[in-house]
Amino acid sequence: MIELGGIVLDSWAALVTLGFILGLESCRWRGIQQGLDVRDIVDGGVFIVGSGFVGGHIVHVLAYNPHQLEEQGIWALLKIWAGFSSYGGFLGAVAAAVLFLNLPRFFGDQAKVFSAKGATGAWSSFVQWAGRPKDFWKHGDAYIFGFPLGWTFGRLGCFSAHDHVGARSDFFLAVDFPAATYGGPRHDLGLYEALWTAVIAATFYAFRNRPVQPGFFVALWCAMYAPARLALDFLRNSDLSGADVRWAGLTPAQWGSLMMAGAGLALVRKLWRPAAPPPTTSHV
Repeated sequence: MIELGGIVLDSWAALVTLGFILGLESCRWRGIQQGLDVRDIVDGGVFIVGSGFVGGHIVHVLAYNPHQLEEQGIWALLKIWAGFSSYGGFLGAVAAAVLFLNLPRFFGDQAKVFSAKGATGAWSSFVQWAGRPKDFWKHGDAYIFGFPLGWTFGRLGCFSAHDHVGARSDFFLAVDFPAATYGGPRHDLGLYEALWTAVIAATFYAFRNRPVQPGFFVALWCAMYAPARLALDFLRNSDLSGADVRWAGLTPAQWGSLMMAGAGLALVRKLWRPAAPPPTTSHV
């Protein structure tokens, strides 16, 4: 347990909090490097992470624990702190990013009018905040740039709490769980994923000064994370109480990995598509 200003944090909460801080700072650094408005990086980052927790809990209930709806009703969805799904978090974060980065489409003209008139007030401030121009893929890259670092610490939090106990194994990284409860050594998927996302974070850092097209880091995340997560979920336990549900033999996260891989491939095609040739003009 760690106490911060009278607030007691367990190891999971402490590491997740640290991951959020370091990830956001990494996003902010990338935004500054790319000449983006820091306010949009910080405001957007907080909104995206918060929405990720909401989406993560909703999918945790609907996809993994639908019985909670029968037992608790709508309250099961409102208890945001009571369990999270990583891919639900991704969906919530993507939805929030799309919403946040498209705000200028709805408020841009109004923001220009308020700015020209020197208008003040809460609504004017909101409109001018929302209406600032935002390049979708440049900002998206800045947000995702710090994500692997933050996710690494989040998964270390899962490892510290042993939230993702896997199948029995004699692998050298397996954790020796109590034999009476778990039957001995097992994979701990929180540890494995933390190690892999640390590799992704290092790869992102290695590309930090390379000239890349906007959207490159989003595509790289999909390419590096989705296949690894698809493979790791085959190591999940199926013999313990509370084992993950399977849909047609795959966990919900594995289906999510397949969709993420498809989205990444679509983005790669977009990034590497040759530019259209300039229109030819005919001379009479």
